[in-house]
Amino acid sequence: MVALLIILTILYLYNKREIILPSLSINKIGEEMRIVHLSDSHLGYVAYHALCPNLGINQREADIYSAFKQAIDKILELKPDLVLHSGDLFDSVRPSNRAIHFAIEQVLRLSSANVPIVLIAGNHEMPKMHDTGSIFKLFTFFPNIYAVFSGKYEKITLSPGKKGLSEKQGVTIHAVPQCQTEEEFQKNLKLIQINPEEFNILMLHAGIQGVPEFSMGEFNERLVPQTVLLPEFDYIALGHYHKFSQILENACYVGSTERLTFGEIGQDKGILEISFQNSLENKKKRVIKFHSLNIRPMIEFPTINADNLDATSLMREIENVAKQIDISQKIIRLTIDNISPPAYNALDFKHIKSLFSSSLHFEIRYNKKIDTSSEKLSYGTDIAEDSNNNHQNEFFSRAWGNLPFEFTRYISTLDLQEDCKENLLELGLTYLKKAIASTESPDSFFEEIKLSLNENHLPLEKEGVDQN
Repeated sequence: MVALLIILTILYLYNKREIILPSLSINKIGEEMRIVHLSDSHLGYVAYHALCPNLGINQREADIYSAFKQAIDKILELKPDLVLHSGDLFDSVRPSNRAIHFAIEQVLRLSSANVPIVLIAGNHEMPKMHDTGSIFKLFTFFPNIYAVFSGKYEKITLSPGKKGLSEKQGVTIHAVPQCQTEEEFQKNLKLIQINPEEFNILMLHAGIQGVPEFSMGEFNERLVPQTVLLPEFDYIALGHYHKFSQILENACYVGSTERLTFGEIGQDKGILEISFQNSLENKKKRVIKFHSLNIRPMIEFPTINADNLDATSLMREIENVAKQIDISQKIIRLTIDNISPPAYNALDFKHIKSLFSSSLHFEIRYNKKIDTSSEKLSYGTDIAEDSNNNHQNEFFSRAWGNLPFEFTRYISTLDLQEDCKENLLELGLTYLKKAIASTESPDSFFEEIKLSLNENHLPLEKEGVDQN
């Protein structure tokens, strides 16, 4: 009977979704309220084969944990009134036990310090089936942690715990998590109603309709209409896009807490502190401050143009690049353009690998020199690009999104030898390109894949793939 009462009490408190915060109000001149916004932590993400010498786990997984811990450390130092996490706390629907334990451990540090945090589910951790449980349900049993993950709009009220307030009575958080379908997402957005008597915060994990820059190109990506991002919201906490961007005076993508792809080279990663203060003119002042995190360097060297270079000259150029900076334990990428087949075949691949052996991870892409009537293929981690068919590239980007990136990322997690991974990657990317070219005759395309699978082998001697 006692256990039943405890369960009913937990369910009541969870459904009530109201937090009492004595300090959460800015009704007097000079009074301040502070919020911290973070997103896209991707706990459990793994890449490459390097192991962390201290923990014995994948080094990039450890890097992700380190960045998130730094974020929590900074939040506890700032002592905000409220923390918002705008989705993709985890990298997958079913994170490992280690990732779950770490997430709970860190979030409970906020809970123990009486710092409330609101978490919404993003597309990476949202189950694709309605009957699949969400890992976020674990958070519902802890105080000061409010997880929104049911695929439905939820309104969370944070009350200042004071009576007789003349202006703002508290904070209302309008949280829309990842939804199963785009239609459901749009229906939930229409349920939002701003309460002018309170502070209103909108939390979303989505791209923005009509703005390709804020798209990650993922299959289950949701897009919010620009008309939803109203100036009446005191703050709009956006997640999904990995680069910090203040898109409106009251709206920000905070970005991810670590770099996950080479597309994020040069991007600072961190958390946002948003301060609200009543001025003497009785107008709200909103101050947004970015706090950077100390994360692993990711570097892309300037592209080497190998046009008219023989193998010896090209090797000399590569050696010079390797000496430019200290590459120890950094993530490195180098691209070589316009390399002739004879020069490519004569390269000393083992020596190239040794030049960058002190890095955590090194990737090199070879773009072969071709005439203008044939295709330019980029071997390595990027999809082949048809330089003479812009319409096809546009179709590929629009209809297929970022499938090549997702496939490349998946291949990088496989426990295979590098040469096998490279060939498997190239084969998959080749089929993706053929899929676009075969849209008028899909049957022949799938027959070719079926034939390849039946043969049960990979073409390990494909031209342009580093076999060393």
